[in-house]
Amino acid sequence: MPREFMSVHSPDESDHVFSRMEYEYYRHNDKSPSVNADNAGRDVVPEWVQKDPVAAFWVWMFIYHVPDSIVRLSGEQYADYGTSCLYARLFATEAAPANHQARIRVTRKWLQELIRLTGTENVSDFLYVVHFLWSYAEKVNPMTWLGSRRIHIKWAWAYLQKHCTDEERHCPDISEFKASGESRLFIIAYVRRVFMKIYSVGTEPQKLKELVYQQNDFLRRMKCSYQKMFRYEKTDSRVQISALISPEARNALRKMAKKNNLTQAEMLDKLILSADRLFMQKTAGDYSR
Repeated sequence: MPREFMSVHSPDESDHVFSRMEYEYYRHNDKSPSVNADNAGRDVVPEWVQKDPVAAFWVWMFIYHVPDSIVRLSGEQYADYGTSCLYARLFATEAAPANHQARIRVTRKWLQELIRLTGTENVSDFLYVVHFLWSYAEKVNPMTWLGSRRIHIKWAWAYLQKHCTDEERHCPDISEFKASGESRLFIIAYVRRVFMKIYSVGTEPQKLKELVYQQNDFLRRMKCSYQKMFRYEKTDSRVQISALISPEARNALRKMAKKNNLTQAEMLDKLILSADRLFMQKTAGDYSR
């Protein structure tokens, strides 16, 4: 868990953070809070979370880390649990949710438990704060350039880990998400983690705007590195391959790539490397194959 979330804050500090964030949110959105966040049978999980997989992933990561002090839970009440995080107590034996609907269910259960413990008004306040932060987090580059193949995800995760601080190397870890599509969503949500650090981020719009600029600048550099790393994939087109090999060879390559579930560039790599190994074996006097 992040270091800034491990420290214990007083109820007065938490009230100050909530009040300031609520003020900023209402001032910029011209809205006032509803005391009954779950009235009229409305789902406690907001619509903006349910309709956006990235937002849902980000909110799940938020509640995964948020300490009791931020959500106005008494630290003394849970002193015997060994953790000051509601999520850790509520889902201690459960794996990370594996898809969007699972994350919605987990978020709903967490919010319902918080309502039971602290009341609907507190949860309404919390959701306004989270939405206020997300209104800036969603302005970060959507990373449409990031591919969903495992090799792309592994590279992106390694890049993020290389460029983050020790304090930011925290769970959940990408290894918890096996499907490449889910891992990709994790990466996109993870780069928005800076907006979860309530005490270090602050609540001033100018500060949050600076964070948006900072993250977008970081992602611009990341995109450049990504494109350099995987630029060979852009050469995998019919025109470019046709200029290098005969139509017969091109047709054979297409069939081989399809049969092996590979791109034509990957199939060419495989064939060239295989031929190179065979050549090296023969020149070394190894005729065993």
